[in-house]
Formats: sequence, C-alpha cells, structure tokens
Amino acid sequence: MTKGEGNSSIDNNDQAKNSWKILVVDTDNFVHVMIKEVLKDFKFEDKPLSIFSAYSGPEALKILSKNKDIALVILDLYIGGKAAGLKFTRYIREVIENSAVRIVLMTSLENGRLEKDAILNYDINGYEEKNELLSKKLHTVVISSLRAYRDIMYINNNRKAMEQIAASSSRLFETNSITNFLSTSFYNLNAIINSCQETSDLPINGLAAIKDFNGDSFRVVVGYGRYENCVGKLLTDSISKMDYYMVKKVCMTGNLIITNDKYVSCYESSSGIKGIIFIEPMGSIDYMDVEILDIFHKNITAAFEILCINKEIEETQKEILYILGEVMEARSDETGNHAKRVSKYSQILAEKYGLSKRDVMLITLAAPIHDVGKVGIPDSILLKPGKLTPEEFEIVKTHTTIGYNLLKNSNRDVLKSAAIIAHEHHERFDGKGYPRGLKGEEIHIFSRIVGVADVFDALGSPRVYKKPWVMNDILSYFKEERGKHFDPILVDILFDNLDEFIEIKEKYDDGVELEISNFEL
Repeated sequence: MTKGEGNSSIDNNDQAKNSWKILVVDTDNFVHVMIKEVLKDFKFEDKPLSIFSAYSGPEALKILSKNKDIALVILDLYIGGKAAGLKFTRYIREVIENSAVRIVLMTSLENGRLEKDAILNYDINGYEEKNELLSKKLHTVVISSLRAYRDIMYINNNRKAMEQIAASSSRLFETNSITNFLSTSFYNLNAIINSCQETSDLPINGLAAIKDFNGDSFRVVVGYGRYENCVGKLLTDSISKMDYYMVKKVCMTGNLIITNDKYVSCYESSSGIKGIIFIEPMGSIDYMDVEILDIFHKNITAAFEILCINKEIEETQKEILYILGEVMEARSDETGNHAKRVSKYSQILAEKYGLSKRDVMLITLAAPIHDVGKVGIPDSILLKPGKLTPEEFEIVKTHTTIGYNLLKNSNRDVLKSAAIIAHEHHERFDGKGYPRGLKGEEIHIFSRIVGVADVFDALGSPRVYKKPWVMNDILSYFKEERGKHFDPILVDILFDNLDEFIEIKEKYDDGVELEISNFEL
C-alpha cells in the first residue's frame, strides 16, 4: 500500500461524512460478507470505507440516488440474470449521468466475448473473476478505483469552482455597500468551497466583520449558522481565541489561511477599511485546489478596493454637497442642518414612492443643493426681515433658473438631477408654481419630492422673516394643500411615515423645539 493507505475498521454508517463510499451489488449475501471482511480496517489516504449492500438493481439505484458521492460500485455482471449488470452500468452513466463513480464488474463465469464487449462498449473500470477478486485482488482494485475517483473529483471540483468564480465575480461589483459586498463575497466563497460536496443540505457556519478607518476593532456585520446571533458584536467576543489569533495573523500577512476546517481571509483598502471573512467549511478543503480559492480571493480583494474607493468618493461628494447646501443656508441666515434634513426626508419619500435604488441615491445626493441659485440673489433681498415687495419676490424667484443654469451643463447624473430639482422644486401640483407653471406629473418626481421635503422642513424652522410653525399647523397646511401645492401621493407618504420624519428632525435638530399634540389625519 502507498503512504497513507493502511488498515482500519470499515465504517458501514452512511452518516460517516468523511469516508469513501462503496456500493456492492450482488444477490449472493456471501459476496457482501466476504468483501466487508477482506476490507475490514481498510483506509485510503487516512479515510475509512462506508460499504453499502444492495441485492437487486432497484435497491442499488435507490442507494445511488441517496448517496451522490459513492466512489466505487462493485457489481455482479449477472445481477437479475442475462448480463443485466451491463444495462445497469449504462443506466448509471446515461440516465443518472454519473460519470465519476468507478464501476467494476465481477462474474463467476468465463466468457471472453462478453468481457471484450463489456470493456469496449460499456464505460466500466474493471472486469474481474469473482473468486480471484475476493481472494487476491480486492485491495488493488479498490485502491486503484479510489485513486481514479479522487482525481476525477479533483478535476470536477476545480471546474465547478472556476465556473462559480466566473459567475460570482461579476456580482461582486454590483453591491453598493461594504456590508452587502462582504455578505455577497461570503455567500459565493461558501458556495465555491462547498459546491464540491455532494450533499445539498450543508449548513453554513461563518461570519464577516468590518473595521473602518475610525475604528480599532472588528465588528461582525454578517453571521450564518452558529454565528447568526453575533451580528453587531465585536469579533473578539464572537470567535475563539485561537481563531482570533488566525484572524490577526491573516491581517498582518495579507495571506489566506486555509486549514481542514477553517477559511480566513482579510481585505484591506487603501482608505484603511478592513474586512474579514471567516468560514467553517463542511469537511476538508483538500479536495479542492487552493490556487482556485486564491484566484477568487484576489478578485474579492480588487473589488473591495474599488468599492471602498467609490464609497470614499461618494461620501466625499455627499459631504461637499452638504457643505455647499449649508453655505447657502448660512448666507441666507437659515438653520444649519436644513440641507441635510431635506436630503434625509427626500430619501424616505423616494424609497416609499418606489423609486429605484439608483434614483434614491441621486435624489439623496442632489437634494441638499436645491437652493444653490440663491447665490445670485442680493443680500438686501435675501436677508430682508420684513415682507418682500412684488418686485423683490420676482427677483427671489429667479434663484430656480440661476441654480438650473449653474448645473445644467454637467455630465454627472447627480448634478443633472440637482439641476432639475433646483429648477422645479417651487412648481406646484396645480400648476400655480414657478418658474414655468408646470402641473402634475409634468413636474419631475425628484422635484415633487424635494418640494414636499423642503416645505415640511422650512415651515418648522426659523427664518429671518418668520418664526417656526408648530407641527399641527404644518400638518394642517399639508392636508389642505394635498393635490394643490403637493403631489397627493407624497403627502400620504408623509403622513404614513410621520414618525420617521420627526426622528430625523430631532436627530439633526437646530435647537428648535416643535410643539406636537394630537392631530387628526
């Protein structure tokens, strides 16, 4: 026997996950007893055998259907009479489409013509005389068959893994948050690692954790199986000390750690954000080329870096737009968080209205600069504490067109959206707004949404020309102007989600308390 091939006890329990499975098909019980006795204590590559016995073709097919990972079938040629073993072999290959299992035919009758036909025309891997097989050749046949099965599975598993990588790599770039990205990466890594296992009901045990550039500890963001309840906890409180030592080692070296029962990888972006994926595979990973996992690891690393860079650009862009919005507020002596609140309100309205994720993102980023055109309004008018004259109000109204003209030539979708919002957020649903008197759905949905968000916040905020309204008066105004000033659907969304709006108002408060009492919607 080769290195790693010794004698150990046969494991006949089909629940033994880490064993080589052999199916013996023969009507003679003596054959089953002999094979089990000869192979008693047998091991191949430190794995024992699980031997299944079938005494008819239908019984054998039932066992094969329940055990997709049977490595070797030792089959009586004359099972059921008239060389039915050949038909059974063809059924395995062509109907069940199992090309991996090794099939050895055994017979007690000498028939050279039949042997030649079986070898030439049927996909078998051995043709043995029964007595000689049981007395002399069984170990040799089993070892050569298991070697062949192992190599076939190795090739098939790597092919499956490469197909999985090809299918999943593109999906990595579709995720729009770091948590979603790690969740997708975890799922696909687990699928690649465990796709080679024949059982379909594999539990998933593992987690993903993030440490951003402001943090000093990893926190779990995704958990599966026995780690499901760890989401939100520190990584140090979620895994064993030995496993955490592996994580630290991976973070320091940047290399994968793959053991028989652990997969640990770390992804670090140039912005300082780190991600960890920790998986407990079912069974050993030795059936799969580690280089395959390394290929996918490199794909994840590249995608993680791109995602973090894009995230940083997005956050920078958002911050710049907030700052620009706040600059306009400061110039007009308005409250400091108006732009941020309008952005958050617009996000809620857009989501509840059913806009796409991309449109929600665009309106959330563009809403803070809805009043950018006020840069062209003189201070004497913009900061006037009293009522404006009709001529002065006409000048104020031009901030919509000024803002549109400032932004309209941009090729960036965010600024294109901002141009539309700046131009139309003072239009009214009944057509009595400005600057163009658009009506109903002639007004872009972005502008209708920001129009609701802007007025809701402005009424509850102090201005140089007014005190903040109490909430009941704000709600009464929206109820009265439903279908007139505002899109009625958006007003309904506002009322249905009022708690979320008030929560945002309180979170980004300017120190102005709203008086809220019972209001009949």
